[in-house]
Amino acid sequence: MFQSANEMKMEMMINGEFGTMKFGDRVMPLPSGYRQVHDEWMRYAPEKLVLDALKFPIRKETDQVLEGTNHWVVSYVKNELKHTLYINTNTHLLYQADIETFSPYDIFNYPWGKFTTTIKYSLQWLYPAKVRYPAQWDVYKLGKPFRSVTIFDIDFKPEVDRALFAIPESMTSPPKATLVKDMPLAVDKIETIADNIFTIPGSWYTAHVVQDDGILIIESPISSDYSEQHIAFLEKKYPSKPIKGVFVTSDAWPHIGGARAYAARNIPIYTHQLNEPLLKKLLAADYSMMPDAYEKSRPNPKFNLINEPMEITDKTNPVRIIPVNGEGGERMIMLYFPKTRVLYASDLVQYSGRNKEFFSPQYLTEVKSAVDKYKLDVETVFAFHTSPIAYKQVLDFLERFKKQ
Repeated sequence: MFQSANEMKMEMMINGEFGTMKFGDRVMPLPSGYRQVHDEWMRYAPEKLVLDALKFPIRKETDQVLEGTNHWVVSYVKNELKHTLYINTNTHLLYQADIETFSPYDIFNYPWGKFTTTIKYSLQWLYPAKVRYPAQWDVYKLGKPFRSVTIFDIDFKPEVDRALFAIPESMTSPPKATLVKDMPLAVDKIETIADNIFTIPGSWYTAHVVQDDGILIIESPISSDYSEQHIAFLEKKYPSKPIKGVFVTSDAWPHIGGARAYAARNIPIYTHQLNEPLLKKLLAADYSMMPDAYEKSRPNPKFNLINEPMEITDKTNPVRIIPVNGEGGERMIMLYFPKTRVLYASDLVQYSGRNKEFFSPQYLTEVKSAVDKYKLDVETVFAFHTSPIAYKQVLDFLERFKKQ
């Protein structure tokens, strides 16, 4: 993993309803989202696709030419999801599969609703067990390259050591699977950053800013339902203050997962101008299998696209929106609150209190460059992964780093 200087080995195991993740001697339950990801990989296996095609009613589709070669096309529906197989007419081997995908337990894929996963199979290899099998799988999601897998060795022995699937005695029952849409917002853990600036810790932080004439929300992570919880909390706590806007400060997938909830309410979305196409794709996603409020109404979204600094004025709590325009923060915006000298740094400040270390010195240089460029007087910084810390800690770390 690029975040670690040392090589890291991770093992994952699934046995019925149980799953474990193993890092060295450390074993922990496999989260439900990971479980679904690995079930997906089972679906991608070419032998699984062909065997399933024999179990379900199959339909002959129109033949197609792929890469200049004729292919028969057949499809079947499993669990309400269409599977389309492309079979080379010369070799009779499976070349491609288009699989409708819906991942209600997978936090990474859930925001995109129902979409198509494409797998291209190549490097067909004849193994000693008299099995011809593709050693190269190229996987595309939403039309974009997602992952390539090359099989260097594969064993078709029918006997497997059952000890490989042993469940630690400490795990008496599997962890309860949680739908992404049901992930709770921990409003009981709310932290005060400064006067009328608050953050709510979680897998990814979200925050809000109280102004005289309304409320601004910082980030829309995880899902529409997660954002709806934040909206409901604010409507109850501040019944006389409307929500004026939401800041989506990055194009990284955790930041945008709940943006549809704000679009459904015609709440303006503030984001870097480069993020508009991505957010429009998110709003166009097919949520028919688990409809959210936006799926039911689909109003035209309101975007405030940022490429130059702008200010939302307020006599007690104004906010200045700063585009980072750096290498790591190319599509990020930061938020500066001059009255309290607070900076929200999106993904660019990630501090581990346990290790007393920052992630990515490059990110920190981009924070400092923006602060210096726009002459911001910063005392406190907080971010998408980080509770408030003194900005001086960032500067001190960069000074130490320069001397290494």
